[in-house]
Amino acid sequence: MFGRTTFLAVPTLLLVFAASAQQPPDVAPGYATDGRPGFVYVETAEGLRWEPIEIDGMPSGMSAKILSRDQQRGGVALLSRRSADWRHDQRGYHSSDEEIFLLEGDLSIGDQELTRYSYAFFPAGVVHGPVSTRKGAVFLHWFKAKPDFVAAARDIPGARAHATVRDWNFFEQPWEAENFPIYRKGPLMTGIRKKLLRRDPDTGEMTWITHSVGGGPGGFGAPVTLYETHPTFEEYFLLELSAERRLAECLPEGLTELRYQEHGYWWRPAGVGHAGLPFSGESLSLVRTGDVLWADYFTDCSYQQQVEFSQEGLKYLQPGQ
Repeated sequence: MFGRTTFLAVPTLLLVFAASAQQPPDVAPGYATDGRPGFVYVETAEGLRWEPIEIDGMPSGMSAKILSRDQQRGGVALLSRRSADWRHDQRGYHSSDEEIFLLEGDLSIGDQELTRYSYAFFPAGVVHGPVSTRKGAVFLHWFKAKPDFVAAARDIPGARAHATVRDWNFFEQPWEAENFPIYRKGPLMTGIRKKLLRRDPDTGEMTWITHSVGGGPGGFGAPVTLYETHPTFEEYFLLELSAERRLAECLPEGLTELRYQEHGYWWRPAGVGHAGLPFSGESLSLVRTGDVLWADYFTDCSYQQQVEFSQEGLKYLQPGQ
């Protein structure tokens, strides 16, 4: 069990500003749409086994729980663990993008000192390190392609150093409103706060933390159940959860109710409808998308009737509208 934030005893910011400033992104087929072979469901990562892992060019003594894997590119989402006094003294780079979100312990990466709920992003070819931990570390860990390590003193030519995110910490950053991209038409839902960790300046990929309080029938601020879809994958890890969370998913086998506990995880392919079922608790989650976030809404899993939010209420669109 990781430490808790107790959900921070401050009022919830209501995100209700107009959404006219953004239009749906033009998402190209590829990583953003087909990064996994299908829906990935983990009720809680507590039930997964720690396994030794080996990464070319890195020392032994690493272990991880595999959350999901990109079979096409070799990318992987891990819950990684390093024991006390683990060290990797070389500087170098990975051949793919790397993301780290520290859940507990400490992790030093060069001159960066990551503590609980710290985040760092290193684009492919960007040199960083050495890496070490004094007390041990458990962290969410992503590689966009097959993990490796290449010892080097300089970035490779063309490396996207400008996209690096250094030592971002949850407890030092404010909840966002104006700076978070508008992701649907009409007023946004209430009861949600967000902190943006990364919006990639080249690919549009996003990583953020969202804090949710309760939810009605559809979980999206609507009086009826609606099914939300995204043009890119959506990946969630439930950092903290005060009560069981249930979602309805439009899966190939039909409408399916899934239940999540704290440290639950899902990876949802692009275009898969989902509805948040009534929820009376609070949740703090880390979320990733393969491009800029956007949401469309439908009345059911057939996706025949699209709905938009407006100041006057729900607007039922005509085909092609």
